[in-house]
Amino acid sequence: MLTVPVPSSAEPDTFLITLPSLHIEGLIFGSPFIELDGSSYITSSTGFTAKIDYSGKGWLSGKKNSFTAALYPTGKEKEVLFNVSGQWTKSFEIHSGPAKYNNKDNLVGAWDPQPLSELIVAPLEKQHPLESRRAWAKVAAAISKVDLDTVGLEKSKIENAQREMRAKERAEGRTWQRRYFTAQTDTADPVLTKLGPAVSLPETGDADKTGGLWRFDSAKSEAAHQQPALSEEAAGELAKELLGQ
Repeated sequence: MLTVPVPSSAEPDTFLITLPSLHIEGLIFGSPFIELDGSSYITSSTGFTAKIDYSGKGWLSGKKNSFTAALYPTGKEKEVLFNVSGQWTKSFEIHSGPAKYNNKDNLVGAWDPQPLSELIVAPLEKQHPLESRRAWAKVAAAISKVDLDTVGLEKSKIENAQREMRAKERAEGRTWQRRYFTAQTDTADPVLTKLGPAVSLPETGDADKTGGLWRFDSAKSEAAHQQPALSEEAAGELAKELLGQ
């Protein structure tokens, strides 16, 4: 969910964004990349919805990271106001009206993300042991070297440690406390209730797939950022206990 303040109104604009499925291509050749599958939606309190369809490079044709999208009044999918097509990692064009009428006269604009912005992250040794880049660093390094034996070994260490942790929690009757998120279980989510039907999402969202309906908890975030950084010794103990490393 994305909430955008509107200076001229007391009520912000709210956007409900669904996520596409994905898979990894190029593992056999040692050059892995992400391909998105299926469709995703962005629907909003402003009364408009966008549908994005993803496709990838096939064996004989197509380009990786391809997509098409259409913007229409919510509930009126055939009344396309704008359409977009291209590659989300390279370039795409925006036209007014349905795609079947695309020509240079209704071209609204084109977008090219090159050069890509540099991704700035903390060095691995400065990251928390459970941050993804640090936790999966050995697996990622082995993938880049096409060392599948090491991939399997390091991946199994993490998975087995996590299984042991889950079993210990069940035995002790406790639940792992999330660092930044809290599960919403007591009331229906107002955004999902209002906007979910437009994109076939129930009031519980994808809770059946994600172990609950999670919301960012600003109080938890503030408390987490006030905690001192883990010592090297404490970080090592945590990685050993929870990741088998």
